[in-house]
Formats: sequence, structure tokens, C-alpha cells
Amino acid sequence: MRKVLLVLSGIVAKEFLTTLMLKHLHKNVYIFVSSDSNLLPKNLPQDSKAYNFDPSSSSKLKEILTPEIADCYVVLEDIKEREAVYHTLRRYNKMLQITMLGEIPLARSDKQLIMLNEAHLLSSRLFEKFPNVPKTTKSIGLGEGEIMQVSVPFGSPYAYRSVGVIKQKMWKIVAIYRNNGLILPKYSTTILPNDALLLVGEPDTLRDIYRRIKEESGQFPTPFGRDVVLYFDLLHSKDLEYYLHQTIWLFQLFKNKRLEVCFLNPTNIATIRKIENHPLLNTGEISWSIEYHKTSLKELVQKDSASKNIGLILLEEYCFTRYRGYLLNLGIPLLKFGTQPLDSLTHSVVVLPKDTEEAEKISSVVFDFSTQLGLKILLYDFDPNEENHGQALDYYKHIAKVFNKKLEINNTSLQNPILWLNSQKNMLQILPLRKEGVKRNPLFSMRDVENLSAYLIKIPQLFVPISV
Repeated sequence: MRKVLLVLSGIVAKEFLTTLMLKHLHKNVYIFVSSDSNLLPKNLPQDSKAYNFDPSSSSKLKEILTPEIADCYVVLEDIKEREAVYHTLRRYNKMLQITMLGEIPLARSDKQLIMLNEAHLLSSRLFEKFPNVPKTTKSIGLGEGEIMQVSVPFGSPYAYRSVGVIKQKMWKIVAIYRNNGLILPKYSTTILPNDALLLVGEPDTLRDIYRRIKEESGQFPTPFGRDVVLYFDLLHSKDLEYYLHQTIWLFQLFKNKRLEVCFLNPTNIATIRKIENHPLLNTGEISWSIEYHKTSLKELVQKDSASKNIGLILLEEYCFTRYRGYLLNLGIPLLKFGTQPLDSLTHSVVVLPKDTEEAEKISSVVFDFSTQLGLKILLYDFDPNEENHGQALDYYKHIAKVFNKKLEINNTSLQNPILWLNSQKNMLQILPLRKEGVKRNPLFSMRDVENLSAYLIKIPQLFVPISV
């Protein structure tokens, strides 16, 4: 549950609070602040708190602020009070999402602040009542929930995802509202935190999508897909037992997902019989199949992509190396096993890339995947003096508070990250997967950490798509 701060005063705040208590009070943990004791709710849900003091008092407001607060709503009639509250909140946390009724003067732009102009809202609502004015989504369609608008919070699995990598079955993202503007999304359009998505689809599906957008953890491999698939080449790959145990151990940590094991290139009858009678494959929770006709992993994945909702592909070293170029252009998350077993891991690591926006784009997966596996998160900053790296670190610190996770940071300019990664134990690397994939010859990009990382074989690696 998200922790939300509400700073309230005036008649609009009273109406807002009445609506909140009737429809949404038990959805989050709330902190109410008001100088008017009559505005504070009497029956608070568990873990919520109410404070009666002047919120424009910086010293008093700072006393109740905690890192776990993810959102703040400011409904105050006096502009000076709004300004005072805003500056107190922003000094405490520059990444806190603030939604304010009314406007205040700003010295610089603030992407984490939404100001709602009261006059504009009222005039727009009045204009809707005029004759010959096109109807809005409030009054069109079936009225059964097939049209929905959802805001994307920080830490959502949908934040920093390209529209094209999100599996949309029985629903569609038809528009994105950002900074008071309308975007008609393309496959390559990236969804950002604070975006409002206009969704159209089957009502029950939309309600499920709403929950997935709003929840911060336990979602991966959503929104890429639902099915987890292990591909194993019986002719060229070794240690079947090892990879089956690792796959099932991983799958049991995921929620509401489906696992399928696909074998290709069967070698003999004995191997087939072993698979048919294998206790790990006959538990009722796992689907498996043997491909007798297609001998290429590329052909098999192409066939499966049409019939399965693949959200994560699991591969051992041979299949990954043999089909690297194709796999890294699929736009599907890939987990490459290493010589270190998954159940021995203690940390996930992100080496901050040169383009630090890529670090932000994979952040929700980093925290979600690490949380599900119970891993500590380590950021390896090989260039701590780079200005953009500081912004990326601030972003990760903010998301860590949302997920209630501790973050370890290794700042160094002495040890090459590839050499460092190759020497690590009990660690999984999470890295961005670009659409252009990894060059076949590492000599062409010796300074590209993501390119060189793909050639490591010791540590497991999770490749996260960032484009389509």
C-alpha cells in the first residue's frame, strides 16, 4: 500500500475528503494534516494518522515527513500557505510527487509537481453543459468501465516502458496525457511516471490492468507478458537437471505466472522417456513440450510468439551465445543462467550505463525482480563525477523508498566494471536491452559496458528491453 500525505483546508478540501472516505479510504495508508480539526477524519484506517497543526509551519511539517511517503495532495485556500508547504516538501524530498489545487509561482520547472487551475477546471465543466459540445468519456460508450484513465506512479512496472513492449490483449493504450498535453502513442512512445493513460478494453481486463499499473512490486514479468519459458537444446546443451531446478526455483517466487519448458533437438528415445517421466515436469503446475520438427531456436521462438504471451525467456549459455543477435532484438526480457546458481544469489547489480536514462528505464524491473527474489540491490558507478550519474542515483534512492528497499552504492573510478563483474560471486546483473542488440565482435565497442557484459558467463544476467 502507498503512503499518501494530504494537507487540507477549506470547503473544497472538505468535499474532497468526504469523497475519499466514501470510495477509497482503505486503498492506501494516509497522513492527514489540517489546522481545522473538523476536517480530520475520526475513524482512521489502520496505520493512518491525523495531525492538527498549521501546515505552513516548516518545523512541524518536517517532523511528520517520512521517506515512505510516495505522494502528497495539497488542498489549501491560501496561496502563501501553499507556497510554504510546497517548499518544505521539496526541500525534504525533491522526487516526491505533489498534486496541488491552485497555483504558486516557481523559480524553476518541477516535473514532480502538478498544479490544477481551479478556474480552468470550473469553466471546462461548465462548457460541457453547452449545446452542440462534443461529449467526453464521462457520457459516452456503454458506461460499464470500458474506458478508463489511469495515472502511472513512480515504481510502477509500466513506468519507462515503451508502448510496443507492453502486451495488450483485450485492451489498448489509446492516448497519453502528459504535462497538460495529449500524445497519440506509437510503438516507440515511452510511458513516464505521472503520465495519465487512456485505456479502452474489456471492463474486467481494465480493472486488472489498473491494479497492475498501480502496484509497485510482485508484477514482473508484467507488463512484457505472462508466460515464463525455458528453451533447452537437448543436442548441444548440458546439465538439464541443473537448469530445471533453477527454473522451477525461480518460477515459484513469481505470482500468477505460467511456466513452460520447451525442448528442441531430442537426441534419442531414452532422453524423451526421461523427460516424460521427470518428477519436476509432472507436478501439474508446469507445461512442457518437445519440438520434433524445428531444429532452430529462432524458428521455435517465432512460432511460440504467436501462440504464447511470453514475458520472460530463460536460456543457458549455449542457446544464448548461438542466437545472441536474434534474441537481443526480440524486445522480450531474457534471463541468461550463469555458473552461479540463482538460489545462491544475495545481490542484484546495475552498472550505471553511459546513458543514465537507461538506468531509470529499467529501475522498476530492478526493484520488482530483486524484491521477488529477496536480493539486495547494488549500484556500481564507474564514473562518480559524471553529473547525470548523480541524477540517476537520486532517482534510484527515491524508488528505493517507494519499494522500502535498501540500496547499496559502489562509487569508483579505479576498477573496470567488466573485470569487477567477472570476479563477483552470488550476484546477478540487470542491464538494459537495446533494440539494436549487442555487436557480434566486442572489439567494435570495447568501451560499451552493456555490450561486453553479454560475453560474461559466470554471473546470471537479466536483460530488460527499453525500446521496440
